[in-house]
Amino acid sequence: MIRRVVSLLVLLALGVTILLAGCAKKKFTAVENLAPETSLFVQGTLDTVNHVVQIYWFGSDPDGQVSGFELRFKNPALPADTAWTFTSRTDSLFTVFIPSGYAAPRFEVRAIDNTGTRDPSPAYADFQFSNQPPSVSFTQRLQTTDTTYASATLSWIGSDPDGNTASMHFLIGLDTIPSALHMVTGSTFTVDTSDFQIGGAYPTTRPRQAFIRAIDDGGRASGWDSMRWVVRAPSAPGVHPRLLLIDDVPSTNGANLTIDTLWSNTAARNLNPGSFSILRLELTQPFRTNQDVVQTFRQFDAVIWYRGTQTTFSTLLQTFQDGLSAYLDGGGKLLIESLNLIDGENSAGPLRNDWVTRYLGSRDLIRASIPGRADSTVSWSITPGYFDTLNSINYPVNLWSTTLSSPDSLGNGINANGLRGFDVLDTNHVVLWARDSTLSPRVLRGVPVAVSVPVSGSPAGAGRVVVITLPVRGANRFFTAPRFLAKVFQQLGLTGP
Repeated sequence: MIRRVVSLLVLLALGVTILLAGCAKKKFTAVENLAPETSLFVQGTLDTVNHVVQIYWFGSDPDGQVSGFELRFKNPALPADTAWTFTSRTDSLFTVFIPSGYAAPRFEVRAIDNTGTRDPSPAYADFQFSNQPPSVSFTQRLQTTDTTYASATLSWIGSDPDGNTASMHFLIGLDTIPSALHMVTGSTFTVDTSDFQIGGAYPTTRPRQAFIRAIDDGGRASGWDSMRWVVRAPSAPGVHPRLLLIDDVPSTNGANLTIDTLWSNTAARNLNPGSFSILRLELTQPFRTNQDVVQTFRQFDAVIWYRGTQTTFSTLLQTFQDGLSAYLDGGGKLLIESLNLIDGENSAGPLRNDWVTRYLGSRDLIRASIPGRADSTVSWSITPGYFDTLNSINYPVNLWSTTLSSPDSLGNGINANGLRGFDVLDTNHVVLWARDSTLSPRVLRGVPVAVSVPVSGSPAGAGRVVVITLPVRGANRFFTAPRFLAKVFQQLGLTGP
């Protein structure tokens, strides 16, 4: 019995002990967050490789997940560039900066887990990179016999044996002027007019030299290539350049000499000596881009482009008409004398038809009927004088102006095909009419064949375009052409001494 009580007491005591133990505070052992691990696909020192390299890495976290990586190149060529860069990628294509051609940088990458803990021992690889030099050379080279004014478009071809050619940059300079150095991409560059100036002024006509070198995506530079050509001064030293005459009449044209004489003598009579320049396209063609046209023209107060009796299609006017437009829109003053100038029905021309409404103050071109056909053409013809067989009247003076400083008349002395007639919005813009019955096919009305129109929207309304669609030299039957042109010069703002 006593044993049973003792046993019962023991059991009761044990029960109380267990119960009290169950009510006691629990104890835990803290487990520290484990850092992630980082691995590279390659480790240790590598053989010399190209400076453009693809590197792969990955990370693992035993008690969480990797949220990203930090990486850096410790490059002796860029000792200050040692900052870590974050990425969520596990690979990347690197272009290592190696201007000297060789570098031995260390690439390091470390994983970051979801708590922000970084791998304390980043994975690394010691690289040996090489970078072969690029090369570059001018193409479409200007020769020492070529001439331009203070604008030149340069072209080149570059290559990189161990890099991305599309990522190359090019350093371009003119002569040895430090301010004329430009870092550019692509394969062409138009040297700015200001780069040709010395001390803020155009120097005398002289040879100039352009330089170019390539710099690849790893920072290594090529040697220099260069070329020389003659750059013309727009005027005599100390004289303001007023006018550029563009002679588009080849010497094979029988009227070449008299056409040139008419325009150059008119310039000489109305402008100060040394203030105008003549560009003869037969000898040199300095325009390679529309920007060349704009920069060249802006060196002068006005430009006159004359083609005389040429009936051929002017590819230069067609190719660079957007440059002419940009010049006019910027406030330039331009005169073009040419047959078959504007494109239209049954007659091709280099200038787009939208010039008629955009610049020439007209609704449309006036069309002439085609004998024996139902359709029409924008091309008109004119003969030396005209005899009206219906009225028995001879018209020796068949061209006249009404809106210049005073009325004037011209007598046509040659056969000419390819004139254009303008359906003008304002007759005050007409500078030359073909009087009624003088054009072929015959019409009983006057037809405007030359207009002078201010360019809408140009700065301060300064822009003006004059278009003459017949050879003025051929209309000098009564020696009035120089007087007529003098009045046109006034419209262009070209006044004499």
